[in-house]
Amino acid sequence: MDYRKQRAAILLVLLAALVLAVFWQSAGFELIRLDDSKYTLSNPAVRGGLSWSNVKGAFSTVKIGNFMPVTQLSYMSDAEIFGLKPSGFHITNVLIHLLNSVLFFLFLYRATGSPYKSFFAAALWAVHPLRAESVAWVAERSDLLSGLFFFLALFPYSRYAEKKEPAGYLLALSLFFLGIASKPTLAVFPLILLIFDFWPLERVQRQGEAVKNLLVEKIPFLALSVLFSVITLGNQSVSVSNMEERGLPELLSTVVSSCAHYLRATFLPVDLVMQYGRPAGYLSGVWAALAWLALAAAGFLAWRYRKKAPAEVAGWCWYLAALLPVSGIVPLGFYYVADHFTYLPHAGLMIALVWGACSVYGKFTKEMRPPGVAGAAALIVLSVLCFRQVSVWRDGYAFFGYIDRATAGRSALAKNGLAVNDLFAGRFREAYDNLGKVIELDPSFRYANGYKGIAAEKLGRFREAAGLYKKQLQQFPGEMDYSVKLANVLIMAGDLPGAARQGLENTGRWPNEKVAWDAVNLLGGEARARALALNP
Repeated sequence: MDYRKQRAAILLVLLAALVLAVFWQSAGFELIRLDDSKYTLSNPAVRGGLSWSNVKGAFSTVKIGNFMPVTQLSYMSDAEIFGLKPSGFHITNVLIHLLNSVLFFLFLYRATGSPYKSFFAAALWAVHPLRAESVAWVAERSDLLSGLFFFLALFPYSRYAEKKEPAGYLLALSLFFLGIASKPTLAVFPLILLIFDFWPLERVQRQGEAVKNLLVEKIPFLALSVLFSVITLGNQSVSVSNMEERGLPELLSTVVSSCAHYLRATFLPVDLVMQYGRPAGYLSGVWAALAWLALAAAGFLAWRYRKKAPAEVAGWCWYLAALLPVSGIVPLGFYYVADHFTYLPHAGLMIALVWGACSVYGKFTKEMRPPGVAGAAALIVLSVLCFRQVSVWRDGYAFFGYIDRATAGRSALAKNGLAVNDLFAGRFREAYDNLGKVIELDPSFRYANGYKGIAAEKLGRFREAAGLYKKQLQQFPGEMDYSVKLANVLIMAGDLPGAARQGLENTGRWPNEKVAWDAVNLLGGEARARALALNP
């Protein structure tokens, strides 16, 4: 083994050790009551493991508004291997992120021949505190899996670009299919491939390939992107309607604010919290216009220096391209900004920062030791911050308590999360109080009235619980769980006529659901007879 490969092997081992040192703690964490259970323990397909019917179901059903069959299969695999222990889901997340970090390093090293730059770009990306959410949150397996197939696809694509072997092209296309079937936001992959054609593959500059040919060969990739985007947007009705309601000025403000938010979090990764509304520091009016001018200026400089600083330009363009679908242009889930949205965009940004720092310093001296020392210091600081950020995901109280403190008690998401954990712990008084604060902060927060109704019912406040269930159903009509709860609590409140009416409505809407018959079965007599007559 020559000296260069020896150094690369040592750096690879160091990178792996660093990732494990920061993230392995999550193997002992619980699942967070924020989609974790919906994707795993409460998902019948996952509980059933890798059966043929579950595999078919993964490719024919949408889970929580997302079509991610490969991600669903990975959860089923966890259940087969580890059972339904939280540790199994967490261990898989850590191992996938470890593999992604190694692949990122190997790709850069293979493409550039620079072991140290490749190491620092991969390591700074791997242990940045913004990675904590993607790795420690089991529900974000999709980030990790889409990243895995993204990095894997770069290798056969690079070989195809060099050798023009059809097998390399087909393998890259197949891996892209697995990636976008893990998370549809990977739809930007064809655009990122065009960026790679510019650097590090240098297909136009070095090989003299026509841009037209490069565009044509991306058509199959683009077709997959369009297909999965249509499927996803078709099942994200709330997000699409939200996008239609916003005017162009607000849309542009949201996008540039998100970009600014993630840049701030890159260089100042503290108080990293989920934000389900507009990002902190939301820019509007003149400030939004100035921010767009700054982005335009950055674009102009990138074009001007594309030959002198190709790595920096490619990294910056990768960052912007990968950020586009998660920039708030279409709100995903209940938030506009979230740390896990930076999983792939940040990889490009780290390339731009590392190569840029070395280029700037290299103009003054050929001695590269000072940048290496600065890079090592940055790695140490980021590793410590990331370790702390990962630790807040250890359980629901720690996680939502962290958000509550970081937002000075102004986060409805945090109060709701604490309340849900209180409900499961039997602390109904605390849950009731926290849910009251949720409704004060955000009267439209989903399930807040319903959860408060559950707490009120457990405290014996049956009439109040009935009123809260009615509010929940007014906000979100047609929810069977709360319709059933309303009928049952009306019986406990002594409102038998109201319970009978609600019970009959429930049996009419869901005649084949056993719980829908609870109230009329309890009431018996005329109510049950009428229900049976309507639903023989």
